[in-house]
Amino acid sequence: LAWGSHQILTSTSAATILVIFKNKIILRRGILGTGEFVPGAICARATQKGELISLVKTKLYPGRVEFDSICENLPSILIYPLQKDGLVIIGGWKERCFTKSDESWISGWSDRLLETIIEN
Repeated sequence: LAWGSHQILTSTSAATILVIFKNKIILRRGILGTGEFVPGAICARATQKGELISLVKTKLYPGRVEFDSICENLPSILIYPLQKDGLVIIGGWKERCFTKSDESWISGWSDRLLETIIEN
């Protein structure tokens, strides 16, 4: 967890990372907001689709307030489901800040993280 999240925060435009599994926060790192995060409609859609959702310009999404407890007014957000049991949420410093390479790396890290969680 520590190494991968450190790499994401230092090698991409990520400002914050939140990992939730079975309704428990297992990682919260980077710039942090206040309050308890409660997944909403956008997270439900990511879980239902079973794939990464990228909000490249959050001001265009009325449901973006769902993420304000992570860090208020994040300009971009990646949501990656950990099967039906969890989520990796990464907030970016600016609009359209994540590359396809970043998305691939974050997806791979998230898949490996899930394997580790399930093994333990």
